[in-house]
Amino acid sequence: MSASSGAFMQAGARPNPELSFLQESFGGTERTTTAVVNQTIELGGKRSARLDVASYGREVAMATLDGSNATLRAQVIAAFYGLLAAQRQLLVAEESAEIATRSAALAERRAKAGKVSPVEATKAKVAASGVQIEVVNARTRVSTAAEKLVTVTGAPAVRNQSVGGDIEGIPEIDSFSALAPRLDDAPLARAARAEMLRSNAAISVERARRIPDITVTAGMKRVVTGGIRDNQAVIGVSIPLPLFDTNKGALLEAAHKAEKAEADFDTEKANLRLELTQAYANYESAKQEASRLRVDVLPAARQALDAMSRGYELGKFSFLDVLDAQRTLFQEQSRYVQALTDAHLAVADIGRLTGTPLPTATTIPSLTQQP
Repeated sequence: MSASSGAFMQAGARPNPELSFLQESFGGTERTTTAVVNQTIELGGKRSARLDVASYGREVAMATLDGSNATLRAQVIAAFYGLLAAQRQLLVAEESAEIATRSAALAERRAKAGKVSPVEATKAKVAASGVQIEVVNARTRVSTAAEKLVTVTGAPAVRNQSVGGDIEGIPEIDSFSALAPRLDDAPLARAARAEMLRSNAAISVERARRIPDITVTAGMKRVVTGGIRDNQAVIGVSIPLPLFDTNKGALLEAAHKAEKAEADFDTEKANLRLELTQAYANYESAKQEASRLRVDVLPAARQALDAMSRGYELGKFSFLDVLDAQRTLFQEQSRYVQALTDAHLAVADIGRLTGTPLPTATTIPSLTQQP
């Protein structure tokens, strides 16, 4: 942004005057001394054309800065909810480990009582060990997610802390028909539009350069003849003759660059709408999936596990049935957390595309010191 301000300042600068000194002959009674000032006067609107180019360049810089801010905001939101989801997955894994441990203890008691084969007790221990491995993996994912949040926020203190927030609170956002018009003022669209206007202004610069500038000369000439001094005024005007270099090639280049910038602007608008369509579809899909899992799937999976556990204790079901119910509950819980995460990531992505902050379930992340 500061660089574009400097470019705008420089674009408005006028040509510097030139001081010229000429001495003919040294000493004696015959010599001539001439001192003049040359000032170039720009014609054809060169200065105003340069200012237009620099002005649009500043708009490009401002839009790019807004785009960078929107991207950073989306990255922070995504990293925060990524850590929140990793912590939730760890709780799911720890709960599954507790269930698997209880099931293994139950299978061990029934095997000692001679009600089931010792093989089932061994299977239960293996299943419990497998879930413990998942707990270790979940803790690793928490550390990785925390490191990512540290990277995007630049806050090393987050590394040893856990974040607190409501991951199940999926924010409500406007409809697609209401979000789509915002793309016209999105940072990426503004940058592409300003770049197109800057390219068009560059054509005016090259067209103005075809008009020659004039240089006005004014000064004083001192002539010494036979020891007698005489001062004379010197005035002159010089105009380049555009016989060979008419700046035609530069004008043609600027015209083609302007055509490319216009095509890039149209492409950027189409890409933004496509990305918004995909992000909104992801949001709707993840939101609906999370709702179905929370309302229908998870309660049914937990009831099935409870029923299988009681039935196994009474000898009505085999341990394989219990193990299958445990896996189903763990998978659906993990799937639920992933759906919640996908919904929040989609919201962050929509905010990045439109360049405007969208509502979040947790506006300000809270940090809790881990024991």
